Amino acid sequence: MSSAPGPGGVVARIQSLLPTLQPSERRVAEVFLARPEWTIEASSQDVGTAADVSRATVVRACQRLGFTGYPQLRVLLARDLGMDRGGDPTGGPPIGAFREFYRTVAESLDVMTALLDEESVDRAVQVLVGARQILVAGNGLSAPVAAEAAMRLTAVGRPADAPPDHLTQQIRARLLGADDACLIVSGTGSTGTSLRVAEAARAAGAPIVALTSFARSPLAELATVTLVSGMRQTSFTDEITKSVRVPQTLLVNALVQALAARAPDDAADTQTRLLEIIGDALVDGTRPRRD
Repeated sequence: MSSAPGPGGVVARIQSLLPTLQPSERRVAEVFLARPEWTIEASSQDVGTAADVSRATVVRACQRLGFTGYPQLRVLLARDLGMDRGGDPTGGPPIGAFREFYRTVAESLDVMTALLDEESVDRAVQVLVGARQILVAGNGLSAPVAAEAAMRLTAVGRPADAPPDHLTQQIRARLLGADDACLIVSGTGSTGTSLRVAEAARAAGAPIVALTSFARSPLAELATVTLVSGMRQTSFTDEITKSVRVPQTLLVNALVQALAARAPDDAADTQTRLLEIIGDALVDGTRPRRD
């Protein structure tokens, strides 16, 4: 069984295949059935602990149930539970949604920095400021954040590029060296395409800096250093349904500012040249008259 179950079919599939599983895998499946909402927010290690099995057994159980792995099971289970709840309509005029969003961001400012420790930030800055070149990767809704990161890194004298195609990202990552760096943006830390980029960079011996919302994720396990920043009451379900990239966007800008402060001469020299280009590109809004 290779295809994913249709809407509402995750629990039914698990129940139908329960008798075919090995005892250890069956305990994993029973955790999924008994605690579906907890499963969505738990890591594979958490599930393994709950079922008294290894993380590898959790992954194997998911594959035996017809999923590509635990991340896919979590996403599809969240889809089904969301269908059961029937959504969360806010009603009222659109301005109410605007105000609620900004209020949530404002109330999340302290949360966004709560998991940033001094050692991790220092190490991330050290890796990036010393890199010969920086490959920035982000896929799906993290792609625009990666593109902005590459642009802003380049603007402070740190040569960076963010290929939009995930295969190009993997190829470029495999060609990195120990003197380079790979910066990966992934809200969930579980996106398959981004994980393959991390694996390629790791195989090449390049240090990896991860920007994500979850400290315990497959990406965090592959990264050299992980910077975690999330919204207030961030959950895996919120991450995959609302996909707010505000924390990672702010994290990118803060990281760039820290890099500029660490190497001020490089940043100043680069910005001088950039301003010359920008000055030439700007127009005053008038056009030459045609006789």
